[in-house]
Amino acid sequence: MKEINMNDGKDELWIKSMMEAAKKEPSDNLSYRIMHQIETEEALTRAKSKVSKQKENPLIDMRNVFGLMYLVLLFVGGYFFMQGGKEALMTNTFLWTCITISSIFSLFFLISTADNLLRKRKTKF
Repeated sequence: MKEINMNDGKDELWIKSMMEAAKKEPSDNLSYRIMHQIETEEALTRAKSKVSKQKENPLIDMRNVFGLMYLVLLFVGGYFFMQGGKEALMTNTFLWTCITISSIFSLFFLISTADNLLRKRKTKF
């Protein structure tokens, strides 16, 4: 049947006391050095932005760019209207100003869309 060994409890206590006696305590400065090393590694690896990747939609970019363009055109139109009235909005100066602003914003949209496309192709491969 079952044999009951009385030495099991004493052996466990003896092993436990031997292990506690052999245990080494770390120096007080060790935890500081370990935490400093962890913080340094986190600071160096945190250089990558952890921004969630959003799907790049050219329609949203177009809405933002051309929305801003129309806002600028509104301010320019308001300025011309305040300076010369209704007749100032019919001049060639106002027309060329609007064409220049529209061209600049269209070029900006073209460059940003091409940049997004190239960046997407680069990360894909």
